Amino acid sequence: MAPEDGWPSGTPAEDREAVHDTSTGTSRAALTVGTPSRVKTIFPPSQMLPRYMQGPSSLVDFRGRLAFAANFEDGTRSLWVSNGTEAGTVALKTFPAAPPPAVNVQVADLTPAGAQLFFTVGEPLYGHELWVSDGSAGGTRLVKDITPGAGSSAPKYLNALGSTLVFFRDVPATDTTPGRSELWRSDGTDTGTVRVLDLGQDVEVDWRTARAGSALVFFVRDSAGNVAAWKTDGTRAGTQPLRALTGPEGSAPLDVRSSGGLAFFTSYEAGGATTVWKSDGTRTGTVRLYTFEPDGRYPRLLTAMGAHLYVTLSNPVDQRLGLFRLRIDNVGGKEHVATLSNPYASQPEAFPFLNNFSATADRIYFEQVIGSSGPAPRDTQLWVTDGTKAGTRLLRRPLSLSDEYGSPITAVDSGLAFFVSYSETSGLEPWVTDGTVAGTRLLKDIAPSGSSFPGAFVRAGARVFFGAFDDTEAQQLWSVPLIP
Repeated sequence: MAPEDGWPSGTPAEDREAVHDTSTGTSRAALTVGTPSRVKTIFPPSQMLPRYMQGPSSLVDFRGRLAFAANFEDGTRSLWVSNGTEAGTVALKTFPAAPPPAVNVQVADLTPAGAQLFFTVGEPLYGHELWVSDGSAGGTRLVKDITPGAGSSAPKYLNALGSTLVFFRDVPATDTTPGRSELWRSDGTDTGTVRVLDLGQDVEVDWRTARAGSALVFFVRDSAGNVAAWKTDGTRAGTQPLRALTGPEGSAPLDVRSSGGLAFFTSYEAGGATTVWKSDGTRTGTVRLYTFEPDGRYPRLLTAMGAHLYVTLSNPVDQRLGLFRLRIDNVGGKEHVATLSNPYASQPEAFPFLNNFSATADRIYFEQVIGSSGPAPRDTQLWVTDGTKAGTRLLRRPLSLSDEYGSPITAVDSGLAFFVSYSETSGLEPWVTDGTVAGTRLLKDIAPSGSSFPGAFVRAGARVFFGAFDDTEAQQLWSVPLIP
């Protein structure tokens, strides 16, 4: 349905008018899209529900080709690459299923770093360890058996710093020694895969990380519950705490973002306030950008665009979502951009909140969710903003109304964004938008008898790839060409 269609009875006039006003906008997309098609049949038919099926996962752009994991229901796991053609879509390495108690951890965490692609997988001989590929079958190998033999080091939170990979490892506790967390780095060789720092006993490293210049910002909670922001450049000397986050005991960072060479994150303060932080990866450059007082409104970070960081505020009183921006140079306070319409604002438990977003250099595409008294939302909406009130508009509703499947949103640098939306005629299928209502359309009804439940969209080369349930009765790899 068009965004202005289907408002519930009793929708406030200002909401209807707001939607009418946002049905404008001029396309700035430099590319158009072709017709989506299945790249290759990889997965056999499955009896599982489509939204739970195994399909292409951990999709990444690796040197202009798509790299992805294929983890099968029978326990077989493999690393694949694709150039968008059937012949050019091949498995680089397959890990056969092994009977229990062998480790059958899936291929996951695909992380490009320079000319190498790192990933993790578990198998009987080495356990759950770090692997690497140069994009060829012969160049796909174990990096290092950090925990020798069938034991597992279980690398996690992989991040690339140029051509160097940094990752974390938990050392389990024993009867005589406490558990520990460690920071490691790797250049893809056995000798070049080394521990950078032992972070200490009984500490917990948060999964949320952000780039700040040439450093990675991460967060550590110590055994006493104190949380601090740290940074690393992959060396011991360049790994150090940046700032203690003073707040309720055990409080963790909330939203963590990277944009324009800076890291942004939020944390709770004592008394319930929420502080937005900015970091350039140095101690002196890790500063409070703005503090939201505990007035009941719930702030969420979007991303930086131009000279501003964009934030949403959910107001529980009038059940409206406000879009604000903060000056990155810390001059001035918050500035109101727009208040999003909520056609259910007069109804109980119709609380709006930010759920998902993706950005280009001059646009942010984001999802506003309207809550309900149950687990499933009552409405989901795709919005776009260029940082102005006039340029903030509703593009499409609803996206997914399921509490078990959310719509991915991926913007590409041409100004286009790919997402999933629901309609009564086609179900949940892939859509594309150029930032205007007129340019928002269904890409293809892949599963005419139901929904194709598309997975994450990833651009690699001149194509956008995604997984989708189709007439093979399985989740397969699909792509859509980008046309200049």
